[in-house]
Amino acid sequence: MQKTKLMKQSGSYIALGLMSGTSLDGVDAAFLETDGARIIRFGPRLLNPYRGEDRRALESATQAALRWQFKGTPPNSFAQVEAVIHATHLNAVQALCAQAPEWAAKLDIIGFHGQTVLHHPATSTQKGLTLQLGDGQRLADALGVPVAYDFRQDDVQSGGQGAPLAPIYHKALVEYGELSGVTAVLNLGGVGNVTLISDGVPLMASDTGPANGPLDAWVSQHSVGEYDKGGEISLAGVPIFSKVEQWLKQGFFMRPVPRSADRYDFDVLADLKEASLEDGAASLATFSVQAVALTLSQMQNDKTGGIDTAIVCGGGRHNTAMMWMLSEHLGAKVITAEDVGWDSDAIEAQAFAFLAVRAQKNLPISFPLTTGVPRPMTGGKIATPKV
Repeated sequence: MQKTKLMKQSGSYIALGLMSGTSLDGVDAAFLETDGARIIRFGPRLLNPYRGEDRRALESATQAALRWQFKGTPPNSFAQVEAVIHATHLNAVQALCAQAPEWAAKLDIIGFHGQTVLHHPATSTQKGLTLQLGDGQRLADALGVPVAYDFRQDDVQSGGQGAPLAPIYHKALVEYGELSGVTAVLNLGGVGNVTLISDGVPLMASDTGPANGPLDAWVSQHSVGEYDKGGEISLAGVPIFSKVEQWLKQGFFMRPVPRSADRYDFDVLADLKEASLEDGAASLATFSVQAVALTLSQMQNDKTGGIDTAIVCGGGRHNTAMMWMLSEHLGAKVITAEDVGWDSDAIEAQAFAFLAVRAQKNLPISFPLTTGVPRPMTGGKIATPKV
């Protein structure tokens, strides 16, 4: 891995994408062959889990970021947790390359998202601020391979929301699968986001609001696990609709689409202090689904028409309660990524492999109707290994 690669300017690339989400379960790594416009071939992938002490360090850094709020000197914990981020990502790359040496031998570039600890999207009166911890140059030097990183800053500095960034990859997935009709690709991670794809209509996307984040926190708070496995707890409860209606009046939902969110923008657990475990879970699952339905209704217009198919990826696809409610509320066929032959657990990592190649080729990664940026624009920095 110490052989420095010279970057190509045309043709296809073997790229490796790295993604660590706000769920803090670990680093997803995935190979992808692409020319930056289309998917040529999917490669192997893996998850390198965070150890308990590393996860606690990341959680501590995130809480420090929430207290800091971009004001004053950054917390000391940021520098300390950089070592955790670097080691875990380095191990993920090395493990995947060892697992797939034929891909590793041809590796051209790595797409490194880093770890988001704070995200303030732009508003009508204020530019956005976003922070992803992780040193792309250090990773490039350690691996001897160019690394594309810091994908969100250019968009945010130009007045965009800085998220979501996966929509252009979602479009490539739909084209690869030769899917027809109006397709919504819905990612339910800590925060939800959706991409609308239809022939002859510009790419549209937005964060939808909460997804698994509040529900995971509720389950964890009750010491019955880290998430609602299979949606069993949510299915056993009755939603408190008055609470859900109240939550849907938060400022996030009043902002125009496209809009973006931080996982901690939806801290509603205090409103459920009188609720049972099951009713609270049902309420939070309902909140997530109603947020999706509301956001899609705000995105759709005469050109897009109704949705034919909603393809759900991310951890939320395993939540039976959420999947059933999506079928009830979206008026579309609701299926999982696996139903169309995609590997949902690899999609976000694959997306940053795809974006890395687009950044290298100076192709746009964000668009007016996906992040609110004024014009299609590329983003990210390319760290070349120091020889």
